[in-house]
Amino acid sequence: MVDLHCHLLHNIDDGSGSLSESVELCRQAEYNDIDTVVLTPHLSDVMNVEDFLETRDKRIEELRAELVKEEIELELIPGAEVYVNDDIFYAPSLKGAAIGNTNFILVEFDFNGLGLNRLARYLNEFLDRDMRPIVAHPERYSYLQRDYDLINYLSRCGVLFQVNASSLAGYGARGDYELGHKLVKNSIASFIATDAHSMSGRSNNMDELISRFPGDISDTCLEYMLEIAPRHVINGKEPPQIYRTPLVSNTWKR
Repeated sequence: MVDLHCHLLHNIDDGSGSLSESVELCRQAEYNDIDTVVLTPHLSDVMNVEDFLETRDKRIEELRAELVKEEIELELIPGAEVYVNDDIFYAPSLKGAAIGNTNFILVEFDFNGLGLNRLARYLNEFLDRDMRPIVAHPERYSYLQRDYDLINYLSRCGVLFQVNASSLAGYGARGDYELGHKLVKNSIASFIATDAHSMSGRSNNMDELISRFPGDISDTCLEYMLEIAPRHVINGKEPPQIYRTPLVSNTWKR
């Protein structure tokens, strides 16, 4: 499996707090049949990309060296989780924050609320830069839980979505679970990932998480979102086309 979104790097964001914890998270990933992880530490200041990339790449080399010592076979792919606000319009190139050497980039937004116009402007900025945005954990945004039309519109524009495994396992709020389930069931989402931060908090114990998923999520769907689609992305290829069913108006309001 490929874990497209995780915070396994040490001492760079609110994820792993030490090199030893990063190693344990990598060991757990390997134990759970994850052979490739995209390291996506938070990039919260898009105006200081170069400083972020320098720190990130140093941490990756430290972790790679430790994995060799520990005989842990796990492919590490550089990336970032880019926090998007109005600074994006003035930011320098974000190519180095993309997944590997591709044009796919993982992004997140303010949790407090955004309208369609602002979301569209942000995401169009990436498209204008010839970058393909992947929205991290869309199920956690209350404004998307309230307005499925936003999701359907973004999907039609070619935006990709990644759902957290912990949301599907019921470890988040009710709205997170309900929207996450619908995004996966309707194939609006293309990826499921751990968004792992630590051994004690949100972990990457994927086998346990999958065991708690809704029973109507098929093995074929899981294979697509955990292996096929993310494998295409890290190789710089468009995920295979699947039939997406638009979300109908939500009956539950937060």
